[in-house]
Amino acid sequence: MMRNSLVAFALVALGFLSASPGYAQEGRSRTNKESVSLFQVPWQCPAAPEIACGGVAKPILLELERDPNISQAWVNRKGTVLAVVGRERSTRQSRGKVVQALLLEIFEKKVAKELKGTAREEELTRFLSADGWYRGADADSLSSEEADIIGARLVRRIQARTALSDEQARALESGFAKVFKGQFIQSPGVFGAAGKGPIDQKQRNEQLLKVAREHLDAGGLTAFHEAIAKGHRPLAGEK
Repeated sequence: MMRNSLVAFALVALGFLSASPGYAQEGRSRTNKESVSLFQVPWQCPAAPEIACGGVAKPILLELERDPNISQAWVNRKGTVLAVVGRERSTRQSRGKVVQALLLEIFEKKVAKELKGTAREEELTRFLSADGWYRGADADSLSSEEADIIGARLVRRIQARTALSDEQARALESGFAKVFKGQFIQSPGVFGAAGKGPIDQKQRNEQLLKVAREHLDAGGLTAFHEAIAKGHRPLAGEK
């Protein structure tokens, strides 16, 4: 039941990390290289392509760490590489089997390619020595960053159609981002009691409109509706 719920959560996120960084990096630097398996994965955010999608990564990383073969599961900031650290008796084959089976169940096709040779050595060096890697418990920070990016994008679209004061722009950006954080992170109290399931697009847009009405006049609301109609993903030339 728990596994099915996590798989469902990851699928929902596709339609759209809590140790300190220094401590986490120090721990990775002491990891036995032979216990690490690395996979190329497509977990970039469609709405923020420069970072990993926390809503996709979080349930998968948490589920992987429940497997007896795996002690840690990480994704890099770009959402392009998954790293799993095996337990003492795990093997490269056993880790690979776990990863491929779970991702096949979620994505319904093979999406993970295990890195080998020079590609593995280069990525392993980054994993053991660099910041910018996230475990499941840390993935909410990626979702929060994604929400901030989308909020700023919507405000820029509105500003392209109507003048906003600095105060209006800040208030709108913060309010829009809060709405998306409520959706991506599923914070209790933002859209009602916890446990009612993910918010849909209609509910989200109603919440965004509520924010817009607090800060915009009639002309500004027209610009808001035009901005929302374009979706929350970046268009050509947008950040």
